Amino acid sequence: MEEKESERNSRNVPADKGLQDMASPTKKNSYRTVGIVFLIFFGFIAIVFLTQDSDTINWIEDYDVGVETAKQQNKPIFVGFYKSYIPTKTLEEIYSDQDIKEFIEARFVPILIDAAKNPEIAKLYNVNLYPAHYIKRPESSEAFGPLGYRPPLDFIPALKGLMTEMGMPDE
Repeated sequence: MEEKESERNSRNVPADKGLQDMASPTKKNSYRTVGIVFLIFFGFIAIVFLTQDSDTINWIEDYDVGVETAKQQNKPIFVGFYKSYIPTKTLEEIYSDQDIKEFIEARFVPILIDAAKNPEIAKLYNVNLYPAHYIKRPESSEAFGPLGYRPPLDFIPALKGLMTEMGMPDE
């Protein structure tokens, strides 16, 4: 026994080396457990974000594609105009409202146009203030609007007014 102890001391191996070796698997298991919990947590977060509905209206940002989609779906279009260099906090307030999102997506093909990048389309609608919203049937040249900024509580009633002007049921 003394011989083993002196041998261990001569190699500078601590006397409790055997105890350290026994603790090591426990540390490895705890790291593995933390890693697994970490992966499960972030996997869950990723699934939640990937499966949840978009927070804003599902816009079509190409005017011609939006008009063609509206013709195929036999729906009128809702065109929202903005300029990218103008702060859009008010637009986010409107477009992220769940009631407004559902109302527009159920009745229209929503098209969002950055008038700074597409001035020719804004000119078709004679847009000169932003934000501006119009509704129209895809086969018609007559547009109804503009509907400018409205607080979320007032947006749907104002949009229903445009729908009435267009002869569209507002249910």
